[in-house]
Amino acid sequence: NNKEEVAEEQQGETSQSNQAESSSQNNDKNNDQRIEQSPSSTAPTTSPFPECWFEDEESGLPLRWQLFVGVLYDLMKGRLIANNAGSPCNRFRNLPWKIRIHFTLYPTDQLLPLDITVPQQQHVSETGESMSTTKNSNASQQAQINTLIGRMYRNSLKQALFLQYGSSKVAMSITKNNHENMWDAVVQSNYDAYHQVNADLQVGVLAAPINNKLSLTDDLTDTDEKHNKELPQLVPVRILLNDKPAIQKPTLPQKKNIGEYLKQRPTEILQDDAVMYVSPYTTLGDVLVSCLPDLFKVDDDAPDCNAHYSIQGVQPSLTTTIVDLWRSLCHPDHFLYVIVATQ
Repeated sequence: NNKEEVAEEQQGETSQSNQAESSSQNNDKNNDQRIEQSPSSTAPTTSPFPECWFEDEESGLPLRWQLFVGVLYDLMKGRLIANNAGSPCNRFRNLPWKIRIHFTLYPTDQLLPLDITVPQQQHVSETGESMSTTKNSNASQQAQINTLIGRMYRNSLKQALFLQYGSSKVAMSITKNNHENMWDAVVQSNYDAYHQVNADLQVGVLAAPINNKLSLTDDLTDTDEKHNKELPQLVPVRILLNDKPAIQKPTLPQKKNIGEYLKQRPTEILQDDAVMYVSPYTTLGDVLVSCLPDLFKVDDDAPDCNAHYSIQGVQPSLTTTIVDLWRSLCHPDHFLYVIVATQ
């Protein structure tokens, strides 16, 4: 009998111990679930892929992701030509363009931050196992990058529209649908779709070229007066000198009002059998002399021998009107990018 009583007591203690252990495990599991399901401000942030950046292999300079690729290429090519590496025999040695991609050591002192990290989300599966997943998939994160760059583009376009019209009214009146259509057209390189929206935005985009060379004996025609009405208040121009930030100054389309210009224009030819040309319109040379007087001189159609300038890969004459260049060669954000490279 004593043995049976001892056995029953041992079984009771074992049963109580198992119940207590099971209850403790259940409590721990419930606590873990509450911790996993509750949001935490200290949750780690990760990205599905590393934050990368690009570098021009020739110069070792980081490529600014907010600039158009054509602008970046012209900067690289201009440096080669300015350093006497662009002679006819080796001018195209830089093609194909060699670009190095990095996944570490992002140069925050040279590039704008491109922070697209997303928070981790903890959750418990149906089987009770803890699982860690990212909030957005790779495809969603790619969309975030596209949104970020698209926002940079729209902000630049709004700046250009403000300069053209002298107010923010036109920029603020663009519908969301038109914004999206313009950005999609830029991404897909669809000029027809872009032009459908841009034709109503850019001042004088369909106007005929300006007659920049008005002689002393020419009369001002109705066409010239029409040009005057189709000019923007300010021409959106950005000058990029080497790897420095863009130089952006208010650029008037005309040196003087057409009416004032006619009153002050001489009525006689000063030299025998010579035609003297004067222009009331601002030229490319005027802009460069104003912004970079150390490299470009007044009444000089050639820059400093150590400088190379280009627009959209070509080198127009410094006497070309800035408005004609802007209408023909501006980028999709309505800015005319003038590239200047020096040794």
